[in-house]
Amino acid sequence: MPRKPAPVDEFRRTPPRRYDVEPPQETRIEHAGRFRKRYFDVPRTHVPLERMLWGVVCALMLLSLCNGSAPLSEVPTVQERFSDWAARRNEETIKTLPGDTPAPDSALYEAAQFNPEAEAQAVAQMTPIPQYTPEPESQFKHYEPGELVYQTDKLSVTIEQKTKDDMTYFVCDIKLTDVSQLRTAFAGDDFRSGIYEATSDIAARHAPVIAINADFCRYHRDGVIIRNGEVLRKQNIKRRHLLVVDKDGNLSALTDRSGKQGLVANKLEQENTWQTFEFGPVLVENGEAAELPGSFFISCEDGYYEPRTAIGQKGPLHYIIIVVDGRRDGYSKGASMPQLQQLFLEEGVDFAFNLDGGGSTTLYFLGEVINMPSGGKERSVSDVLMFMANPI
Repeated sequence: MPRKPAPVDEFRRTPPRRYDVEPPQETRIEHAGRFRKRYFDVPRTHVPLERMLWGVVCALMLLSLCNGSAPLSEVPTVQERFSDWAARRNEETIKTLPGDTPAPDSALYEAAQFNPEAEAQAVAQMTPIPQYTPEPESQFKHYEPGELVYQTDKLSVTIEQKTKDDMTYFVCDIKLTDVSQLRTAFAGDDFRSGIYEATSDIAARHAPVIAINADFCRYHRDGVIIRNGEVLRKQNIKRRHLLVVDKDGNLSALTDRSGKQGLVANKLEQENTWQTFEFGPVLVENGEAAELPGSFFISCEDGYYEPRTAIGQKGPLHYIIIVVDGRRDGYSKGASMPQLQQLFLEEGVDFAFNLDGGGSTTLYFLGEVINMPSGGKERSVSDVLMFMANPI
């Protein structure tokens, strides 16, 4: 079978370049002249005259129809249309009611009218509004000077109840002979128990002379916690101040919490630190009022009154505890942080530190809660601070 001839190449191929012959030199003008400039015009549309006339006629007819359908009078407003609908609806409803519509001057018509004042008076007579009655003064606890005293050669405790500026508070003057008498305890008797108990229930198992709520350290999960010489937690924290009770019973505080708290805990452990508490702020330093922080996890502004629990130091192993009752009209409204600071300054302390307050504030003395917790009963807490009759 004869082979088909190869198809003719319709394109003009570029001859192969020869490297043994120098290519011809072209000038810029000769090269530019090889390309012709093209001009592109927008295509013109040709519309017949008859089509144009028909389009104009249709547009005029549509415009006349629109004008003819427009209302001859003004369009009523939404309020007018609603009022008209309500009136018609009211007529339909009245027609469906049984009986005749009462005449405007009849007794039945007058009885059907709604009188807001008369209705309010009737409701007030039926369900009188309960009025707040403050607790009688007979229910408030009152202790005479010298009534709350404990005195031995190892421990001295004097508690005085005072009243000032609509607040009732207790000043506890405590003198120890050994730092081991300042002890702490946890609900469930274990830092990791995870339960909460009333201050009096925790204290009753250890029989201290006096005990207060501490810093509620199990409520949060950070900070440095050392209790009775044992390091229990060393986590970073920025929100609180750290109260430190050293091996000699002296109080101080760490307010800069920017460093690694693990290193802080290790250093405190090496120094045989006895107790630490996470709360604050610091109230008194070097016998002078400390600058209260403008931004803190609790309000330090004046005018914010709450029950308070705080501890200060007046000398070696000589402590002042102030417990302020609050949230009880006629007895005590509580103290602001500046007021609490001033109470410690009046007692002449060298250092003072605020502990947990509010509903936690509890003062336990010789087996009895002597203050009035704001909730009407003790709040369950995680830990307490105690002063024992004898050293370990």
